[in-house]
Amino acid sequence: MDAKARNCLLQHREALERDIKTSYIMDRMINDGVLTVSEEEKVKNEPTQQQRAALLIKMILKKDNYSYISFYNALIHEGYKDLAALLHSGIPVISSSNGGKDSVGGITSYVKTVLCEGGVPQRPVVFVTRKELVNAIRQNLFKLNGEPGWVVIYGMAGCGKSVLAAEAVRDHFFLDGCFPGGVHWVSIGKQDKSGLLMKLQNLCTRLDQDESFSQRLPLNIEEAKDRLRILMLHKHPRSLLILDDIWDPWVLKAFDNQCQILLTTRDKSVTDSVMGPKYVVSVESGLGKEKGLEILSLFVSMKKADLPEQAHSIIKECKVVECCHWGVLTDLLHKWNLP
Repeated sequence: MDAKARNCLLQHREALERDIKTSYIMDRMINDGVLTVSEEEKVKNEPTQQQRAALLIKMILKKDNYSYISFYNALIHEGYKDLAALLHSGIPVISSSNGGKDSVGGITSYVKTVLCEGGVPQRPVVFVTRKELVNAIRQNLFKLNGEPGWVVIYGMAGCGKSVLAAEAVRDHFFLDGCFPGGVHWVSIGKQDKSGLLMKLQNLCTRLDQDESFSQRLPLNIEEAKDRLRILMLHKHPRSLLILDDIWDPWVLKAFDNQCQILLTTRDKSVTDSVMGPKYVVSVESGLGKEKGLEILSLFVSMKKADLPEQAHSIIKECKVVECCHWGVLTDLLHKWNLP
């Protein structure tokens, strides 16, 4: 367990031991795979509620970051929001990179289902991790703490903003803890008013598939904004709205309705006029030589160490980034006689 998480748990240990009832909390932790049935029995055998809580926390202190996040999520779900707030500052960020295997806290079937239903793009065919940036995005989303606000990923075209936004939510514990209501992805791009209205109508339809709020599409942007606010508040609380590729500030006014929003843009000033807290993550335009070679090796199915000298020239000329244009890369491969 991270030192920060451990210290936070120790700091608030007395309040937790005094107030929590362990039964339902342990059920959730067992479901998350961070607590065993035998450990649960040991806790249940303690004679008093406070002693049971004390033993559970002692066990958690000996475990990993996943256990801390599972305990935090359990407190939220079981109505201990004030106690969960004490632990919020200590929440560790866990990378979802796990060698491609499904695991607790990683890319589980739950994650795949939530992201598929929310329209979140899959990983690109050639993908390299950017842990520092993904963790920075998650840390800023954690700062929203369930309240309305904005996290802005900005950088030049082709720097991998959309891939990073998708990767930030590709994690079981992160989704379950921060956005149990789901994730909803909307690709915006450059729009006029009629195009934006169509995007809003489609989003409202996705969020109200049983048509319990209205069987009629909103007729204008203001009506769509009101419909979206009601749907997010009543049908999809604690969910995340991801707006990909925002060009114009006026577009965001349609979404400025007390939601938690992650957006990508080439211009961070697009959020200057929106309400609520804003957190910004800057993405540099290049990945650097080593990441470029890693992408190239994946593209040509070779080990990085086996790439010929020409590979360095390709990286220099192409300035390879995570979302590099395959056509450009293919042309350069032919130019340098690589497979």
